[in-house]
Amino acid sequence: MFVRLAKVKDCQEIYDLIKDGDSGMTTLPKSKDEVLERINWSKKSLNKKTKRPDKDSYLFVLKENNKIVGISAVYTSVSKNGTSIFFKQKKKKISSKVFKFEKKLDVIQLHKVKKPYTELGTLFLHPDFRGKGRGSLLSLARFKFMALWPERFDHDVVAEIRGKVDKDDISIFWKYFSKYFFDEEMFNNNEISYINNSFIAESIPKHPFLVSPLNKSAQRIIGIPNDNALPAFKMMESQNFKPNGLVDIIDAGPCLDCNLSDIKTIKNNRSVKIKSFGLPEKQFSGLISNTDLKGFRVVRSDFSFDGEKVSIHRNLMKSLKLGTNSKVAINV
Repeated sequence: MFVRLAKVKDCQEIYDLIKDGDSGMTTLPKSKDEVLERINWSKKSLNKKTKRPDKDSYLFVLKENNKIVGISAVYTSVSKNGTSIFFKQKKKKISSKVFKFEKKLDVIQLHKVKKPYTELGTLFLHPDFRGKGRGSLLSLARFKFMALWPERFDHDVVAEIRGKVDKDDISIFWKYFSKYFFDEEMFNNNEISYINNSFIAESIPKHPFLVSPLNKSAQRIIGIPNDNALPAFKMMESQNFKPNGLVDIIDAGPCLDCNLSDIKTIKNNRSVKIKSFGLPEKQFSGLISNTDLKGFRVVRSDFSFDGEKVSIHRNLMKSLKLGTNSKVAINV
């Protein structure tokens, strides 16, 4: 089991993987042509001459028993050519000297992010392959890549976590909030996840909205992850990401952020020489990757480390496509 960058030859297999995927994941490609576009976008980003982030994308696949069972991606310079729209959770203070009272009210307000940032997205695992550390490997592999080539990414890194939905996979928050501004007939259920955020920003007032008039079901889930996304939320927290008070304007899912250099996997990454191939005396178990940009691969494995060099299993030579003088990146 290993993670590598997507290739053109993966197009059909990736499409077969995601065509019946989660309808609420708005960053999943919708067609085979779009899958190919994403792969070519990733290739173009790898081949570019400048190393600075500039609307790039890197698409990764998880392979197990020679089968692609998951994908994930990283996007750079989000909001560079247009602002990103969220709701911001706030406390609004009201008071009266005459009646001698003070109260804080929960409100949400449109919030525009103009500063470019790197976003983690498009993480999808085949339902039959969820568990046994596959999701964490697929997610953390992105940080290994970012650790080796940090100049390609923005200083601020953001992860949006999907919010709560009902039994029909429709956003609970949107179902109640949208009634104040839009006719129910404007969107069918399948379209709600793909509504352009800019359209919403243009269509509703810019002042703060009281949360209390909303249906209780909608109030309770603002900033709360979907049950299926809770493992991803906890993993991001373990990597030093923190909720920043912003929520998605459709499903009210939480937004977390972290400085690139503060992400745990990036902070603890070390590039080292290989001491020996063979069954190591187990000292550590963690992520190991090669250091080849276009041929990047990462696995989770046991290894021994003496503080300078690493000893790894011989079978990793093939999995990571290593030579006898190759370096590897480890997380101790």
